[in-house]
Amino acid sequence: MSEHSSVWNTRDLAILRTSRIFGYIFALTLLFIMALAMLPNQFFIVSKRAQINAPVQVITSPIYGRVNDISLQVGQVVSPGEVTASISNPNLDETSLVGLRLDSIDLDERLRKSMDSLQQRRARLKLLEGQITEMKQGVLDELQAVITNADAMASSYRARLAEQQALLEQRYELVKKGVISKTSLEPLRQKRDSAQYELAAAESDLRRQTVIRTLISDGIYTSSSVAGNLATLELQKKDLAAEIAELEAEVEQISQRKSELGDVMAHEEKRSGEAGEGDAVARHFGQIISVDASRGDFLVQGQPLARSLDCDESFVIAVYPGRDVASLDIGTPAMVNIKSLGQKRSAHIQKIVRFFDSGSDDRYYERLPEADPHEVYVILKMDPEDASDQTGATSENDRFFGCHVGEDVVVSLGEPLVAKLGRYYSFAVSRAYAEVKEPELSKAANTVARPGREFPPATTATD
Repeated sequence: MSEHSSVWNTRDLAILRTSRIFGYIFALTLLFIMALAMLPNQFFIVSKRAQINAPVQVITSPIYGRVNDISLQVGQVVSPGEVTASISNPNLDETSLVGLRLDSIDLDERLRKSMDSLQQRRARLKLLEGQITEMKQGVLDELQAVITNADAMASSYRARLAEQQALLEQRYELVKKGVISKTSLEPLRQKRDSAQYELAAAESDLRRQTVIRTLISDGIYTSSSVAGNLATLELQKKDLAAEIAELEAEVEQISQRKSELGDVMAHEEKRSGEAGEGDAVARHFGQIISVDASRGDFLVQGQPLARSLDCDESFVIAVYPGRDVASLDIGTPAMVNIKSLGQKRSAHIQKIVRFFDSGSDDRYYERLPEADPHEVYVILKMDPEDASDQTGATSENDRFFGCHVGEDVVVSLGEPLVAKLGRYYSFAVSRAYAEVKEPELSKAANTVARPGREFPPATTATD
């Protein structure tokens, strides 16, 4: 009986010891988990003055006028270049454009008259040039005939002079022989001298006619009524040429003025068209967050029609004392706690700035939190959210256009210990795996390079 009891006591002690060991292990594990969950928070840099914000794109009216049609609703997605509203100005003043058009009509009339006068004078000049050419050719032909006749007369007088000179010389011979007296030579000498005078007169007339023809051929008119007529026609030709030059300059000036006026009219018509009708066009991709006008409203140029934002440009901005974040680097991980939705999102630091001016009230969805001189703005970019982590309730409660803009959040700068240990563990495992696989891959590569040949292991310097 005592032996049986001792056996049971030994078994109970073993069970009790085992239970205590497992109890201690469970308690230590629980304490360790609680420490991992709570202690890291003591090392985080937390800011409750933080918000999710995004730049707002404003769709404005391109002209002053009335909204004829607007097709925008809150939550609607717009793309760059999409027409969101049409606007027209029923009170457009076109007085300046009408005046420009009247000036253009007046210039057209002046240009037409100047062109007609120019064509008439050109035709008259052409006719006058033909008349001058014909008359000049006739005078030249007539003078050529006179020159030919004068040349023939000179040749005749030259022959007569030669004949008289021969008779006179023959009589001189008879006088020398004593056949006749010297007094009989006087009539012959007079005839010879007369022939010389007539030849000189004929040659002088020939030279005069030749000079006249040369001058007329060169456009110099000095004598005769025909030459005077030619000179008159030449003066008329010069006057017409001067008038044509003036008309051409006037036509060029009017044409230049008309071209300049056309440019001004085109600009004015474009301005009137733009001021008369215009389309409000979205310049950026985004989601409509407010519609500030409706059909029938009158808007001034540049007045907002609607506002939109792009969730891809959203950011988290938090206020921290400058000394607390002085040692942090760009890219440092962080945790963003969206209080109203009970969500936590990972993020990383994108910028740390001493002063950040939010500009006009409509530049961002919310005004940035105020910061004291010793504080800085830490701007964070949230990491992409895993679709598998999004629940149906979260999607239903997501009323902030898909990126929670406008939410006040709590930002914790730093990486949780569990995440850090997990990252280090993954890095170590991947590196060890790479070191194990590298020799096998090298051996396989050598085998593929030369099949059928075994390569000896590489030797080190100590070998």
